[in-house]
Amino acid sequence: MLKKLTGQGEPNPDEVAKGEDQFHRCAAVLDGALRGRRWLLGDTLTIADFAVGAPMVLAEAAQYPTGKYAEITRWYGGLASLPAWKKAIAPLPG
Repeated sequence: MLKKLTGQGEPNPDEVAKGEDQFHRCAAVLDGALRGRRWLLGDTLTIADFAVGAPMVLAEAAQYPTGKYAEITRWYGGLASLPAWKKAIAPLPG
């Protein structure tokens, strides 16, 4: 993503593969931790949800392979639907 944004050419396939491997290892842990919970630490929204959710703002642009992680998708959908979250990630006018 950064190489394309900064005009440095196409991504290195080896680095992409490493990143995807790291993503899947972490996503599997997060997906499991979210099972049976509305939010990361239970039924109450906490700063942990915001901290872990912040990188998810880039999920689409960075092409995070989130498709097989239903709990992450559900959890981030809840976070992304919060009015304050929408306001925080809205593009600046102008």
